[in-house]
Amino acid sequence: MFIQEAELFERIPSHIIDEIAEFAIEESYPADHVLFSEGDLADDLYILEDGQVHLALRGEDLIVFPVTQEGSVFGWSAIVEPQRYTTTAKFAKDSKVIKIHGERMLVLLEKHPHEGLIIMRRLAGVIATRLVQSYHKLRIAGPRPEAHS
Repeated sequence: MFIQEAELFERIPSHIIDEIAEFAIEESYPADHVLFSEGDLADDLYILEDGQVHLALRGEDLIVFPVTQEGSVFGWSAIVEPQRYTTTAKFAKDSKVIKIHGERMLVLLEKHPHEGLIIMRRLAGVIATRLVQSYHKLRIAGPRPEAHS
């Protein structure tokens, strides 16, 4: 597994990576498989090892975030309250992921608070980047014309 290459875990000490690897599972999924849906209880965090997943957020407009870079994290809601997925994850092509159980990850973060803070700060950066991307996509879509009766 290449956990240490994931955006959240770069330069985290190897003994902590080894602990994560003890409960991480490598899984493969076919194209069009829905991994989780918006609003589902979030049990697991995922790292894209190979392939592509689309994270879709429904509202007035459908916003899709393609996750294509190896080592990208998604399903972060498993370690952030209220622990419900905020998007629907559907594979755009056959893919391989590393699944990390959220509760076990939280225990590990508490056990190693210094590294846990580093990981959570990186996660905050991922979340902030996606938030900015969503604002950008909404701005490009522009205001919806008002309906007149």
